[in-house]
Amino acid sequence: MRKWTCEDSRELYNVKGWGSGFINTNDKGNLTVRPNEKFPEADIKQIIDKLTSENIQTPILLRFPDILNERIATLFNCFEKAKKEYGYLSDNHIVYPIKVNQMEPVVKEIVKKGGKYNLGLEAGSKPELHAVLAVADNNSLIICNGYKDEAFIELALLAQKMGRNIILVVEKLKELKQIIATAGNHNIIPNIGIRIKLSSTGSGKWASSGGDSSKFGLHSSELLEAIEILKEHNLEKAFRLIHFHIGSQITKIRMIKNALREAAQFYVRLRKMGFDIDYFDIGGGLGVDYDGTSSMRASSANYSIQEYANDVIYNIADVCEKNDLPQPNVINESGRALTAHHSALVFNVLGSTSKPSWNDEIDKVTEHDDELIIELESIYSKISKNKYVEAWHDVMQIREEALNKFSLGIMDLENRAKMEKLFWSILREIWFVVKDTKHIPNDLRELPNMLAQKYFCNFSLFQSLPDSWAIDQIFPIMPIQRLNEAPTINATIQDITCDSDGKISSFIGLGDLASSLPVHQIKDGEKYYLAVFLVGAYQEILGDMHNLFGDTNIAHIEFSEEGHEVTKIIDGETISDVLGYVQYKPKSLVRKIDAWVSNSIKAGKIDQSEGKLFLDTYRSGLYGYTYLKE
Repeated sequence: MRKWTCEDSRELYNVKGWGSGFINTNDKGNLTVRPNEKFPEADIKQIIDKLTSENIQTPILLRFPDILNERIATLFNCFEKAKKEYGYLSDNHIVYPIKVNQMEPVVKEIVKKGGKYNLGLEAGSKPELHAVLAVADNNSLIICNGYKDEAFIELALLAQKMGRNIILVVEKLKELKQIIATAGNHNIIPNIGIRIKLSSTGSGKWASSGGDSSKFGLHSSELLEAIEILKEHNLEKAFRLIHFHIGSQITKIRMIKNALREAAQFYVRLRKMGFDIDYFDIGGGLGVDYDGTSSMRASSANYSIQEYANDVIYNIADVCEKNDLPQPNVINESGRALTAHHSALVFNVLGSTSKPSWNDEIDKVTEHDDELIIELESIYSKISKNKYVEAWHDVMQIREEALNKFSLGIMDLENRAKMEKLFWSILREIWFVVKDTKHIPNDLRELPNMLAQKYFCNFSLFQSLPDSWAIDQIFPIMPIQRLNEAPTINATIQDITCDSDGKISSFIGLGDLASSLPVHQIKDGEKYYLAVFLVGAYQEILGDMHNLFGDTNIAHIEFSEEGHEVTKIIDGETISDVLGYVQYKPKSLVRKIDAWVSNSIKAGKIDQSEGKLFLDTYRSGLYGYTYLKE
């Protein structure tokens, strides 16, 4: 057989499909990253080795701010190209909804990188508005979505009065009345947007969040009522923006086109009614191709950013031309597409388990063994290309009979152990025979999943990849090393929480999803690392402290023409930190433990040195990383 190459690994893990040109391999067989061709590649394995040598333990979230810059530039330039093609003269605004990733270092990087594109920010709550007002550039557009109370509205309006470019988007009629009242109190004409509840829906996991049953926005009848309220208060000029949102991660471009056509007619009707609307906010939903298939799967999208931009600009330009109306400024709130690519989670494999196997040199069947064991050994020795289906049926029946015997007390433990070893070894032999055949029988297609090893990994699924657990989101996962070697094992990934749901058993496959991940056999003394990509959107902020595993260590890597450097380290949470979240007081805990140790010494259970060792270990542990240390 020919030697396995890095190109084989890139194809196996579909790196070209989901990597968007950012991820590659080098001659060492390690995974590399770079934002664009101006910069040299950075070896991810070398980055991790350097960080761990400086006592920064895995799991580590790697952030690449220059990839943020690249994604912002790509989105902006795609819309500029579309504008040029269709003769669109009004402005294109990127507005980042910080709910996608509110972490301050990320938002500050987005503001910094987006400065030359006049990037704006969106706040969907009072806490988010407080953050946005403090970090946004003075001239940036600020969109206020979500439900609002008087304090939210007053804060936004006073910021507008001081010169901020803020638009309050009405989600329900009560908000409009409150905006008008509060604006009157402060003698200001507000900038008002209205979210319209379209009948069009998105596609994929969030399809139900759009359409008639959408949580947000006004129906047509409510819109007419809002118009009358605005007229009553002579605030026609205050109505500046229409907004719609048909869901996140839209997989089908057709759904976007349908929504654009419907929303464009609202723009036409409102303009003809005398409202000088100058912003057309298309919301978010721009899909990320997590599995790299460019398809209509829930974890993919069947269109490119350029196709998306072309459809947006064309549909708005077309309706404006047909109705002799001015072209509005276009706002897109594509947070997922901006941030997903810039982060990767790297964790070490702690160990593995596999199904039992028969060793011909050690394991023996004797005449005293149960007749089912003797029959299994006979099947094991005779598996062939002509008899593997028959062997499958026989071995499944024999196992069931053996388990019944054991449950009834007829089979002893030694025979059960032999049965398990032979059973799983036979299944391995069957799969070895059948895996390269053209038509695998349906019964046997589950064999890879049945035979997969379990790789136990040093991370919490609930903290770092909550969407994988909650909504079965597929993320690209692969080793960062040994990519010039053929992976010889299929494994599922188990996290270190004590929850049976803390596992990943669905992966990107060759043309379809796979139930296991191709990995390498772990070598003695080797630290073997896996990385999960496209985790920059939602995963950090949705993290759950299951088993009190906290935020991971974080490293920012920035690029230059000379290379790359780690510019920022953000320490992961300590045990003391996470205990504080659940209302334990570390000092109080130490006092209680101290008293317990003192009593144990007095009672003669441990000596003075053992008590001191225990206390020192307890105290130092409180300020240590929540994850495991090798």
